[in-house]
Amino acid sequence: MKKFKNVLVITLIMTMVMSLFIGCGKPADVGTTDPANEEATQPTGPKILRLAGMSAETFNPHANDNAETRYLIEYISSTLLDLIADETGQSVEFVPDHAKELPTTEDNIVWTFKLKENIKWTDGTPINAHDYEYSWKMLLDQKLANYAAFVLYDNVPIVNAKEYFTGEANWEDVGIKAIDDYTLEITLTTAMPEVDVYSTFTSRSTSPVHKEMYEAGMNADRTETTYGTTLASTPSNGTYRLTEWVRDQFRAFDKNEDSIMADIFVPDRIESRVVTESSTRLQLFENGEIDAVSVNGENYDRYAEDPRLVYTEENTVWGFYVNAGSKTNPILGNNDFRKALYYATNRDAMSKGIFRTFASAPYFISTICLVGNPDSGEKYRDTSEAKGIMPQNDGYDIELAKEYFDKAYEANGNKKITVEITYFDGQDTMKRLAEVAEEEYEKVFGTDKLDIVLRAMPPNAAYETYFEGKFDLGIGARSQNPFNPWSSMKVWTSNFPQKAESFYNKDFDKLYERTTVGDLLLDPEGRFKALVEMEQMLIDEIPMIPIFQNNNAMLYQERIHLKTNGKFLPGVRFAVLQAEIVD
Repeated sequence: MKKFKNVLVITLIMTMVMSLFIGCGKPADVGTTDPANEEATQPTGPKILRLAGMSAETFNPHANDNAETRYLIEYISSTLLDLIADETGQSVEFVPDHAKELPTTEDNIVWTFKLKENIKWTDGTPINAHDYEYSWKMLLDQKLANYAAFVLYDNVPIVNAKEYFTGEANWEDVGIKAIDDYTLEITLTTAMPEVDVYSTFTSRSTSPVHKEMYEAGMNADRTETTYGTTLASTPSNGTYRLTEWVRDQFRAFDKNEDSIMADIFVPDRIESRVVTESSTRLQLFENGEIDAVSVNGENYDRYAEDPRLVYTEENTVWGFYVNAGSKTNPILGNNDFRKALYYATNRDAMSKGIFRTFASAPYFISTICLVGNPDSGEKYRDTSEAKGIMPQNDGYDIELAKEYFDKAYEANGNKKITVEITYFDGQDTMKRLAEVAEEEYEKVFGTDKLDIVLRAMPPNAAYETYFEGKFDLGIGARSQNPFNPWSSMKVWTSNFPQKAESFYNKDFDKLYERTTVGDLLLDPEGRFKALVEMEQMLIDEIPMIPIFQNNNAMLYQERIHLKTNGKFLPGVRFAVLQAEIVD
């Protein structure tokens, strides 16, 4: 399974770095139209959405191992359900896509999907329930070791799905059955809430693959397929089809007018340039060549009062992982020392001082996460219980930090403490973040008692170092599922395979199990209280020093009119494909 591990490491890094610096891969705009001039501004040609993003290596939905790839695959792939902005543009709703209706269940364990009978690939090949079963069998194939396989055993625990993926079960024993051409039956190991099931089957990782083309690209030992790696090997069953692809330069998508969502999604064509430099993207935006750009730091200062700005609300919390199990620097295992660093962290100086738009985050669960019905939009961080466990002043309390430090210093034999902070090399903002941390910590505790040493490493190498436990503090991030923050607690459990810290808590593990596959799954009140308790455990033990939530400011051309009116929605962001384009 080494291949799977390496892909997961790269995925974690790419997703985090992209979310930090480019904001989102599906941007939109909040321009306004004067009703008096509405008739004069009606478009006369195709509606084209012009974007800039990172490179993508594949359009295979089973191998969507970074944020950019996932965004692009959403254009060309449909699946059973979709998530869109509702009619008001102020909330989200799950709607049938390839399915005729939302799935039915009598016990929240066995779920039945009825498929539409007219769905097909753009080459005319029909799609039915057997194609879905084949696609999910390939997704879970042990030899292929697809990164996205986890959605069918972690997001929802399908019977024997994980066992099949690890080679411990036969396909006949997996809870995925095509009952007939247009009926799919999914059997779970435990009852699951509707929102967990719905959100899983909006994921493009569960999209069907074109069997003939998938098999044609398979190598001799069936460990890899070239499916989706060239224009010719990339079919479409979604709202758009890939019509141009110059690798590392340009992608174009034209609307598939026969698609189910064609009347909901607005652009007739999406053009996506590959532009890695933020300064180049801004120049393209200012030249009117792309429709959206993320701005932060000094660029944000230039546009802070621009009425076209809208703000994202990300699902990721960044901070310093703490190697509490360090054998070379045992002071990191002292909880008083970790709390001293937590309360001495000047989050405003780091989040707002460096990035401008980022939110100071003394918490482990981001503000976008919901704990109620998605229609109501009840956010975890807005509840009195979540607020009640948060320290004042974004966790910045110098006097309390000194109290904890004095205890730790005494436990260290009143000897000077040295701590190394690892940051990502080649990124000025990451370097500045580490420098500010060094300045702040040494200022609070005194250079006679604490010495902070900085170490720059490429992101890939840094994460490998974290996983190997060869670090003190290291910059990194943890993301959450906005609709299911409980499942996101998996990264803090004792048996998580890619641990970047040393948090091992049996009580935490039990609560995670109870809220994801146990007795609290269908107990909203008990499940919510358990989430608060789990976050409290993290605050008590500080396996990571949370610093900021990477909310971005986005600038949009006036030709793009967001359906959400600038409101950022979980799962669909600004719903750019539902935005009006007025030329």
